[in-house]
Amino acid sequence: MAPIKEYAMKPGGAFVRQAREQVTEQAEELAGSISPTLDSAAHTIQDTLRRTQNSACAAMGLVADGLDTSTAYLSNRGMVGVVEDVATIIRRHPLKVLALGVTVGYLLSGSRRR
Repeated sequence: MAPIKEYAMKPGGAFVRQAREQVTEQAEELAGSISPTLDSAAHTIQDTLRRTQNSACAAMGLVADGLDTSTAYLSNRGMVGVVEDVATIIRRHPLKVLALGVTVGYLLSGSRRR
C-alpha cells in the first residue's frame, strides 16, 4: 500500500472522503439487505401465529364439544347409568379391562416410589 499523504488524512482530504463514501455505500447496501429479511421474518411470524391461532381455536372447539357431550350424557344417564355402562364394558371386554387395570396399577405404584 502506498503511503498516504498527510493532506489526504485531513477531514477534507481525498482519502477521508473516499473512505466516507465507501462506508456510506456499504451501510446503504447492508440496510437494503436487512429490510427484506426483516419483512420476510415478520410475514413468517404472522403466518405462524395465524396457523397456531386457527389450530388453538379448533382444539378449543373440540374440547367444548366434548364437554357438551359429557354434560348431556351425565344429565341424561345420571350416575346410575354411568355405573351400568361401565359394568357393561367390563362384561364385554374383560381382558382389556384387566390389562388396563394392571397397567394403571403399575404406573401408580411407580409414582408412589418417588
